[in-house]
Amino acid sequence: MTKKTYKPWTTKEHNRLVTMHENKLPIKEIAKALGRTVSSVNNRLAKIKVKKVPRKFAMTTTETRFEPVEPSLLDRLLKFLGKK
Repeated sequence: MTKKTYKPWTTKEHNRLVTMHENKLPIKEIAKALGRTVSSVNNRLAKIKVKKVPRKFAMTTTETRFEPVEPSLLDRLLKFLGKK
């Protein structure tokens, strides 16, 4: 699929953009699905003033350490391996 350059957004594209954004899809995937560039998607979201939605693995604090989604997974793995 070729990327649309300087093409107006259709109502269908706009609705798909908003739906995918609300479902927290990464911007890169939204751009690919719509055949748009990442900057085009970001610009459109800014233009329609959509609130930023936290993405999966987005840092919510100033800390740089990774917090796993399921903290007990590591504990279960260590227990299984007999290390705990």
